Amino acid sequence: MIKEHHILIWANESTTKLFESILQPKGVLLHKANTETDFIKLAKDFRGSVTILDSSQSVETIGEVLKKIKEKREDLHCLILTQADQNAIQDLGKRFKNLEFISQPMDLLAVNKKIQQLLGEDEFIQVEHSFSTDELRNQNDFGHLLGLSPKMKEIMMIINQVAPTNIKVLIRGESGTGKELAARTIYARSLRREKPFIKVLCAALPEGLLESELFGYEKGAFTGAMRRKPGKFEFANHGTIFLDEIGEINPSLQAKLLQVLQDGEFSRVGGETDVKVDTRVLAATNKNLEKAVAQGTFREDLYYRLNVVSIHLPPLRERKEEIYFLVEYFLDKFNRQYNKTYQKISSETMQLFMEYNWPGNIREIENAIKRIVVLEKEDVVLNALTATSEEQSKVLQPTLPQTIPGSDKEAQYSLKDVGKEAASKAERELIRNILYQTHWNRKRAAEILQISYKALLYKIKKYDLNRSV
Repeated sequence: MIKEHHILIWANESTTKLFESILQPKGVLLHKANTETDFIKLAKDFRGSVTILDSSQSVETIGEVLKKIKEKREDLHCLILTQADQNAIQDLGKRFKNLEFISQPMDLLAVNKKIQQLLGEDEFIQVEHSFSTDELRNQNDFGHLLGLSPKMKEIMMIINQVAPTNIKVLIRGESGTGKELAARTIYARSLRREKPFIKVLCAALPEGLLESELFGYEKGAFTGAMRRKPGKFEFANHGTIFLDEIGEINPSLQAKLLQVLQDGEFSRVGGETDVKVDTRVLAATNKNLEKAVAQGTFREDLYYRLNVVSIHLPPLRERKEEIYFLVEYFLDKFNRQYNKTYQKISSETMQLFMEYNWPGNIREIENAIKRIVVLEKEDVVLNALTATSEEQSKVLQPTLPQTIPGSDKEAQYSLKDVGKEAASKAERELIRNILYQTHWNRKRAAEILQISYKALLYKIKKYDLNRSV
């Protein structure tokens, strides 16, 4: 006979929906309290052993609630959702027994394990969420590409848990690891999948243009504003907006973004009235936002608003078992796209693929396969990857000139020279990767590298870069 579990929760709608998606597939019954009074009343006579409280309530309120509950149910385990380093909340642990704290942003793998531990279950009976054929055919659902390795299967579990909710998700990882694929999979498996999915590349536009792109502008707001233009948030109303490279947003624009996340309201550039939207926000970054917060370049309150749940995508070099599948997938994709019949990669090239570290991650292997299919030969890619591997090795271990034994002549090679050589090689490799990530869109590459278009052309010539390198 399967043991029945019950958990009582008092939290906002999004958080409650998230825990429903976590617990219902495990056969756990989630009871909801809408108010403080309801929560206290239900908790005192609760048939289960675990409750969840969202500490977005004041510390004093949480303390009073716990005091009233613990008078009758000292044995009741209380999970308190809290922001990290919130000392006042942590002090509650000294006053009451059986308290557990879950830091925000939430690590859903840790949350699963903690609940499992508190309920005394070594393993839950899993009631798998199944997706219809139509859902899996959705062109935005890339779950079949993401859940290929043990690490990524865990991430797919998190995606399936957050997808049906309105929880904000911050997707982290190196460039090219599949952050947009993860965002589109969350969208495709969400309740908003029939509504718009709007992507904004925050690094692509300067501050002034990004503000009007996100929030729109009124007629006459600036020179050239001949008519009212809605922003991306308006286009994403009732749908999902994906803010890629969120760490690049200027601090002055972060305050306006925070208002949208808090209140669902903003004003267009030059506008006098607020626009209200219902939009789910997904964001992605390859930057260390904690460091940016510490340096004062990224608002702490915005960081916590965006980072309710964090998903970290590991680089391809840490999940190389996926390479075989990715090669097959991209071969099939580009054969169909370009009407080619290149069916198989040679064992020599596949061996190099497995040894190569793929600094550009999935995007780099995608571009490599595209070149092989289009050119119908592997030599160009094989030579390029071999050269890149050698260059990476030289950057880490620059070759120093050797002195002739017995010679009274010493090599003239200073640390400054080593630094220049390493910097040049690193710069060449970075420019090369950015060019391939942008499909050789040099204007876009210059924007990402934060140099002028003319400077980029000069460096392309200096480093002898072309599409075949």
